Amino acid sequence: MSDGRSSARLRSIQLGIVSQLAVIGMINYMDRATISIANPLIREDLGISLPQMGFLLSAFPLTYALAQLPLGLIIDRLGPRRLLGAGVTLWSLAQCVSGLATGMSQLWILRFLLGIGEGPSMPAGTKVIKRWFGIRQRGTAMGIFTGANHFGQAIAAPVLTALMVLAGWRWMFILMGGVGFISALVRFLTYREPEDVSLLPEERAILTEGDPVSGGESMTFSLWRKLFGFRTSWGLFLGVFGTSYMSGIYATWLPAYLEMTYHMSIGKTGLLVAIPFACATVGSLFAGWIADVIARFNISAMDSGRLVFIAGLLGLAGFTVLTAQSSDVVMATVWISCAMFFSQLSGTCSWLVAANAVPENCLASFGGIQNCFGYIGGAIAPAVTGLAVEATGSFSMPLIIGASISVVSAAIYWFVPTGPIVAAQLNPEDAGLAQPFPASGKTG
Repeated sequence: MSDGRSSARLRSIQLGIVSQLAVIGMINYMDRATISIANPLIREDLGISLPQMGFLLSAFPLTYALAQLPLGLIIDRLGPRRLLGAGVTLWSLAQCVSGLATGMSQLWILRFLLGIGEGPSMPAGTKVIKRWFGIRQRGTAMGIFTGANHFGQAIAAPVLTALMVLAGWRWMFILMGGVGFISALVRFLTYREPEDVSLLPEERAILTEGDPVSGGESMTFSLWRKLFGFRTSWGLFLGVFGTSYMSGIYATWLPAYLEMTYHMSIGKTGLLVAIPFACATVGSLFAGWIADVIARFNISAMDSGRLVFIAGLLGLAGFTVLTAQSSDVVMATVWISCAMFFSQLSGTCSWLVAANAVPENCLASFGGIQNCFGYIGGAIAPAVTGLAVEATGSFSMPLIIGASISVVSAAIYWFVPTGPIVAAQLNPEDAGLAQPFPASGKTG
């Protein structure tokens, strides 16, 4: 994570910041996993059908996706410190109350609140990383942040399954909400922005070296709208749809897939699900590291991330096809684990590319829009999967559909973007430039 020139004090601050983000990310993804882990018991307890559960599983990603649009703009206006802390508090409250739900309609409302509360996490975390890590350190820091998310999913399976078996699914929700409240308090008490810390000039130089000069304008709705006017924006937005669609299937239906396809008990699925998510954690860490390595070979920071992203999507598609064709639980677990590893090459680098694609003053807005497109895919996938499984009695068809979408998204991600969006392009009237959306251009 160090580029060899950072002072001991700066490295210490960076370590504290990335550790804090990692803990929040881990709790974030454990909270998302609760309903997937408890899927069979909730269906039995509340009398919910498979299609109904599919739509319930879509409630969170749909709300999360739509919340990204205003929240990214608000984060750029108010800063990540307040928004991330408030978000953790809201989603923890929703998580606690979910343990008291007595019907489908209550769970719908609480999943919506969970989606709004978790909305600031990735845009705000990415903005924090861009502010606190130089361009040579950013990939590794992003890999740790996103890796912690999936480490949360990995330990969620055995930990939450154990809690559910010992205390019931309701107490599992309540206890996880309490852990979130503690993390929110620590966040409010400890995090500071770079401008609020007495850094030396050379330390500040390390944090900004290599980044395009930003005009420093406050983010406005007018600037937010301009982000939609670039080929680069649409290439990244549409490309992320594919990785989130496929990840959405694994994130929400994996325990039920193992239970229904291979007739495994809840306890065994909890242990088995941990393996693919552990591989996703390794994939996130590897993605950030290898993107930093590639960038040292005279390849732009944006393109190094895109190369890893595309490799991830293609690997995800290939191993998902093998999963769909598998008839053995051991080999299915191997293929799913490989798919999850590759999914996080693309998942991690989608945020790394975004951090290097736009000026810092509009990063959360751009990241929020990108995440919205991604989670539209993530919201559609569980519902389509539930309907397809109900109709065919198998998970093969929805897995093949997801793999096909991933391949198309990889092509879009490579051929459509034309390079980073610089401050002068967002304000062409000040620089005498033509309007954005160039027809072609060399990726920089």
